[in-house]
Amino acid sequence: MSARQRIALLGATGSIGTSTLSVLDHHADRFELVSVAAKSSWEKVAEIVRKYDLQKAVMWDAAAAEKLRAATGIEVLSGTEGLVEMTTAPDVDVVVNGLVGSIGCLPTLRAVEADKKVALANKESLVMSGEVVNAALDAHPKAAMLPVDSEHSAVFQCLQGRPNEEVENIQLTASGGPFRETPAEEFDSITPERALKHPTWSMGTKVTIDSSTLMNKGLEVLEAHFLFRVPFDRIKVVVHPQSIVHSMVQFRDGSLMAQLAAPDMRLPIQYALTHPERWEFPMARADLAQIGKLTFFAPDLERFPCLRIAFEAGRRAGTAPALMNAANEVAVPAFLARKLSFRGIPRLLEAVLSRASVVDNPTIEQILEADALGRRLASELVESGAVA
Repeated sequence: MSARQRIALLGATGSIGTSTLSVLDHHADRFELVSVAAKSSWEKVAEIVRKYDLQKAVMWDAAAAEKLRAATGIEVLSGTEGLVEMTTAPDVDVVVNGLVGSIGCLPTLRAVEADKKVALANKESLVMSGEVVNAALDAHPKAAMLPVDSEHSAVFQCLQGRPNEEVENIQLTASGGPFRETPAEEFDSITPERALKHPTWSMGTKVTIDSSTLMNKGLEVLEAHFLFRVPFDRIKVVVHPQSIVHSMVQFRDGSLMAQLAAPDMRLPIQYALTHPERWEFPMARADLAQIGKLTFFAPDLERFPCLRIAFEAGRRAGTAPALMNAANEVAVPAFLARKLSFRGIPRLLEAVLSRASVVDNPTIEQILEADALGRRLASELVESGAVA
C-alpha cells in the first residue's frame, strides 16, 4: 500500500474509535483521517477535529451538531442523512463503522453501494439487514467488507479465502462475561453496577451489558452467518474465559484452526485496514507459557437465554433479527435505569417477538419499519410494567 488511505471514522469517541485513532497515529504515513462521526459527545469530537485538522464531522444528535459547529467552525452534519453523506463521500476510501446500535445500519449499506471498503464493528448492520447488505456486496464487487470484531477477524484470518464447502463449523469464543460462574439463583439480584464490570474487555456501556447477558455473542452469531455465509447449524459458541483464542474454524478434514492474541482491539482494527498485509504494531504479545492454561466450556442457555433467542431469531430470518435487536436496544437502557431486571431483558425480547409480525425477504425500508415497531412495543411493555 503506497498511497495514504483516506478514513471516515464512525463512532469516533467510543472504544472502537479510540483504538482506531491509535492505529492511525502509529501509521500516520499510511492513513489520513478525513471525517469523524459520533452520537452526542461533541466536546470529544471537537478535540479530534482540532488534533487532525478535520473539515467535516457528523453528530447524530442535531443539538450536539450545532454546538460542535459553533466550537470549531467546520462543516457539521447530523442524523442519518449526515452519516450517509459522510460514508459515501468521494474523498473516503475506507469507512470504519464503530457506531453502536441500529443507527449504523443504513450508513453501512450506502457505503457498500458507493463501492467503499467497510471495516465493520457495527454488528447491527448485519444483524438487521444482512441479506440486503450481502446483495449489495454481490452487486458492487469493488466494495469490500472486513470484520473488526475480534471474533470475526479471527474467523476471517483462519479462513484465509478457503471455500465454504471446506468449513465444517465456525466456533465463536466468548469470555462469558462477569456472570459466567454466577449461580442462577443470584440472577434476580444482579444490578447494573455488577453487570458493567467485565472481566476482560474495556468496552462501551451497551456492549458491556450485552456481554453480561451473552446477547453480544448472539448478535455475533448472526453477524458471522452473514459475513461468512455459513448456516446457523454450522456456527457454535464456546466460552473461553482467558480471551486469548479469539475464535476457531473446524474444517472438514478434522483440522481446527484458531487465531490467538492478547486481548487488544487494535489488532483486528489494523488487520481490517491493512489486509492482506500484516504491519508491525507495539501491542502486548500472548505468552502462552506465562498464561499457563486455556479453558473452554459450553454456554449455559438456561442462565443466558439471550443467546438461544438470537439463534431462533436468525433461523426465523426476515425482520425477526431486527425486531429482536430493537427490543434489546430498549432493554439495555431500561435495565440501567432499573426499570427492567436482568432476567427481564430476555423476557422483553421474547415478548416483542411474540407480538410482532415478521416480514419475509424484507427491503431496507421494511427492516427500518420493523426496528421502529420493535422499539415501540418494547417501550410500551416496559412502561406498562407488563415485563419487569
